[in-house]
Order: sequence, then C-alpha cells, then structure tokens
Amino acid sequence: MDSLFIRLIEIMTSAMQKRTQPAHLTGKLGHATVAILTMTIEEFKGVRSVFGLNQELVSTAYAVKALNEQNDYPVVLRRASGQTNVLSSQMTRDILEDFRPSYLLVIGTAGGHSGRDIKLGDIVVADYIDYSGYWKLKDGVFHARRNACDHPSLHLLANFAEGLSCNPEAWQHRFASHKDGEPYPNVLTGAVVAGDLLLGDADNAEQQRILTAYDKALAFEMESYGVARTVYAYRSSVHYNPQFLIIRGISDLVNEGADENNATRAKWTPFAVDAAATFALVLVERLLGPGFSKGNTQSKGRL
Repeated sequence: MDSLFIRLIEIMTSAMQKRTQPAHLTGKLGHATVAILTMTIEEFKGVRSVFGLNQELVSTAYAVKALNEQNDYPVVLRRASGQTNVLSSQMTRDILEDFRPSYLLVIGTAGGHSGRDIKLGDIVVADYIDYSGYWKLKDGVFHARRNACDHPSLHLLANFAEGLSCNPEAWQHRFASHKDGEPYPNVLTGAVVAGDLLLGDADNAEQQRILTAYDKALAFEMESYGVARTVYAYRSSVHYNPQFLIIRGISDLVNEGADENNATRAKWTPFAVDAAATFALVLVERLLGPGFSKGNTQSKGRL
C-alpha cells in the first residue's frame, strides 16, 4: 500500500513538472533554438553561406538549413530591413514573437579603434552594451543619460565564447577567407557602443566626442542597444529566458578619415563577416551539439 501511494505521488509530481516546465515555447511561426540577426545584405549572405542556411522559409524572410513539418528549427536567420537601433529593436521583437528562440545571436560588422589593440578583421564579442544616443545638453556640456537594457549572456560568454577565444585552433581551420602567411583574426571580448550615427569621419567633432566618451570600447555600431532593450522587455515570464550574444568582425577603423574609412570598409567587409560568422558557427555547433554540426564542415578553400 505504501509503495502504491509513493508511486502515485511520483506520477503527480512528474505531471506537475511537465505542466510548469515546458521544453520550449512556440512562436507564431514555430520554434527555433537559435535565431541569428544580421543587418546588411552582405552580412546576411555571408552568414547564410557559412551556416548553410540556404532554404527559404516560404512566405517569410527567414532562412533555415532544412524545412520540416513541425516548424521546429535548430537555427533560423533573418535580416533587419536596415541599420539603426530602432529597426534592430523592431526586428528583435518580430523574431522573439515568431520563433521564441532560446538564444539570439547578432552577427555582422562594426568599426574598431586602432589605438585600442584591435586591427582590421579582428572579432569582438560584446560583454557590455553602451548607448551613445542619449544625452542632456546643459550650459554647453554633454551629460550622459541612460535607460536600462539587457547585456550579453554570461552563460554564452563564459561557457562558449571564452573557450573558443582561448582555443583558436578550434575555429581557425574553418575560416575560408584566411590566406597562407597572414595572421588570423584575434578574438577580443569587451564593450560595444551602439549609437545613431555611422561613424565614418574621424575629423568630425561629434564623432571625436563619442570616441572620447567611450574610451574603453572596442567596437562601434548602430544596432546592439535596440536588441538589448527588446530582450530586456521580453523577460516577462519565468518560462522564457532569451539570451543573446553580439559577435562583430571589424571592417573599418573609426579613427580614420572619411575617405580612407569608406574605402577600408568596402575592402574589409567580406573578410570581417566571414570571420565573425565562422567563429559564431563553431560556437553554435558546441551549443547545439553534433546533430547540427553534421554537414557544416566547410574548411579553407570554400568558395
């Protein structure tokens, strides 16, 4: 009798756990474990190629590796309609509503600063997000103002990005854009500044002010704050804990003049996208396990 009673309690407990701890949530279009957001067409094409996400999810703007009737995908890819934190915030909201991903990765390019131990092609993994578009101007002085936002996932940083940073051989042999005899990109972890200006002229007074105000930042771009603010807003349920990571390849240097900056960006964008995407691919393979890794074994020489 006692054993029957104990068994009944076990069944009831198991049923309650299944109700209160769902395996995952489903969005309007299905479920994705990892969602990737890019901003530019060049970034989208580069990430799609590296990850092998060549199937169009019909009647949507998403790309996946293979279609399935369950609409349950390990990875989905989407591009924002343009740059700026406003558009990245809107797109992040759409992705979270459409697929309820467990993880959101922003993969693309950013500007670096050559005076901060960073070079063209290097990879920056953000551990902190600053927003450079909110100030109060009083008596001729700029005073910083802030709104709360989420920050990149410590779980993803500590347990996945850090390991790859310390073990570069794990991803470098997959990097197709590397040329023999040239150095591989370094992977740096640090602050990223997201603003509302495309910093392309080091002689501009406002650009100089921003670079001085954020003197420790490694990368400068225009979207991460919008992503971070939206993820922050979506933490409304104990059952949904979306975590995000920002991975940027350095395509230009913000302390260069306008003409040189534009030429540098055009030249280095393909390399920077490939570097960030390759690093992210190996990270996602480790995150999802060998099931996703199968078929993603491109090596140097991939066209």
